[in-house]
Amino acid sequence: MSSEPLNVTGTTGTKDLVDLEAIILNWAKQIFEVTKTRDEAKINKKHLQYTINWSHMFNECLEPHYSIYGVDMNSTKQSKCEQVLFKSTFTNTTEREQEYSFKTERATRSAVTVAVEKGVCRGVDMELKLKTPCEIVEANAGFHNEVSVVHVGENTVEEELTWGVDSTVRVPPMCETIAQLVILEDQHARNFSMECRLSGRVIVTVTNLKDNNSLVTIVEGKIADIIRGVPNCSALGFIVKNDVSWLL
Repeated sequence: MSSEPLNVTGTTGTKDLVDLEAIILNWAKQIFEVTKTRDEAKINKKHLQYTINWSHMFNECLEPHYSIYGVDMNSTKQSKCEQVLFKSTFTNTTEREQEYSFKTERATRSAVTVAVEKGVCRGVDMELKLKTPCEIVEANAGFHNEVSVVHVGENTVEEELTWGVDSTVRVPPMCETIAQLVILEDQHARNFSMECRLSGRVIVTVTNLKDNNSLVTIVEGKIADIIRGVPNCSALGFIVKNDVSWLL
């Protein structure tokens, strides 16, 4: 089987992203070249369409490890910034204690942005489930336990949380009291690394575009065998055993 030069870097200029789609397409084309019938060999290559079915391949993402510029996040602390959302002054000009109602409703917005610098993509798509850091979940800002990374580049998820305050302010006689609603604004920047394991099979359907996209053949193989056949798979970061393990 002949081996053509293979460009497996991401399609968006991210040189440290390995394009799994390019690997599968290259493999499928090589398999087709050595197994095609005489009739199939007559079809012009430019009319052949290769469509990958990923539904039989499994992508398992393990627990991420978070750090700040290489330092474990458990050993670092960041200061929080106070933001005044609401302020009111209550004045009591009488000789008796007065009670006032302090009631308001506000909405706060939080955002998380994730970008993968090194790993595996499928063209411009990614399939990565990233467990949200504990301190982000505990902040009760509306984030779920997982953040989905669906494409190459920055992935941003915004959450809006509506909440209210209803309390009583007591002002002593002949005094003035200032009531403030203060929130703590916190910002975290984290590096992360995690291991993703690929297993199962991929199916590639080959069709003839010139003949109304008619079926030519179907190519099928284990993802572990396909990755194992890539000449520089170890240099790309793959560890192949019974399944495929990729360390981000």
